[in-house]
Amino acid sequence: MKRGNERLKVVRDFVRPDSGRPASVALGLFDGVHIGHRQVLASALQNRELAPCVFTYTISDSIPQIKKKYLALTLDEQKCSILERMGFELVVMPDFSDFKDLAPEVFVEEMLIEKMGAKELSCGYDFTFGSKGAGDVALLQKLAEKHGVRLNVIQPVELDGQPVSSTRIRDAILAGEMDAASRMLGRRFSIRLKVEHGNQIGRMMDFPTINQVFPKHHIVPRYGVYSTVVNIDGKLYGGVTNVGIKPTVGSDGPLAETYIMDYSGDLYGKMVEVYFFRFVRPERKFPSIEQLKEQISRDKDSVRQDIAENIERMVFLDGHPEDIRRD
Repeated sequence: MKRGNERLKVVRDFVRPDSGRPASVALGLFDGVHIGHRQVLASALQNRELAPCVFTYTISDSIPQIKKKYLALTLDEQKCSILERMGFELVVMPDFSDFKDLAPEVFVEEMLIEKMGAKELSCGYDFTFGSKGAGDVALLQKLAEKHGVRLNVIQPVELDGQPVSSTRIRDAILAGEMDAASRMLGRRFSIRLKVEHGNQIGRMMDFPTINQVFPKHHIVPRYGVYSTVVNIDGKLYGGVTNVGIKPTVGSDGPLAETYIMDYSGDLYGKMVEVYFFRFVRPERKFPSIEQLKEQISRDKDSVRQDIAENIERMVFLDGHPEDIRRD
């Protein structure tokens, strides 16, 4: 996995941190790294005598029973980038299929304590582990006490009177409710995907666009047009993003097609991050390319109004929690 600096080590195997210190391990999938997850992660950063580590995992085709409706909010690279900024030293991230059949006791005693050198564990109140999720927080507490390991169990974080969860965030994104999703995430919902070649229809309409295809198991927001901000090499540009299947001209599957305001350049093959600010209108099929072009022009004017208020506001939340850092 490529990163801007190499302070964070990401591995598939259960190993001890390179620093040689005993480990403080945060446990969980941490999809989205939302404001509830950050409480668990913050707990694992507290003891400065221990090496801050994360046990998480990837999901390919083998999906945990309790996550049958799983749709990723963040890709693994984006998740690790957030964990690196928070100050973690090591991320152990096997595929779920690699450890799903381990007995709960084996997972804790052999993988976490023996192989990772864990002296402290942090998890959410509903954390489960081991084959078929047979282990729960009560068993984890019992095993931790047996081996002299400290366990921190974090209670749910509530927003608007309800616990924050990845499921609740997914529901908001699927409904196009980007403000609600972003408040629970603690940052704007975004996608960071490679720019693919499209059918060039946008360029023919004088609205050149970038196309980003959603990977398998990645959440696809409600189909429609969004006011967005595009990050290109650290510079922010206003964007008009259509999520869906482009019914007027057609596509092979759901993608994000973004017109980037006041930008010209070749982005094919590059990883580009797009922040979703506001749902503008549902996706619809137009009788002609000309009518589609007219609508895109109106969408562009609507997004320019957002930008006029402050493009930074479209990316960063008012009062959003800062990344918890270990200097």
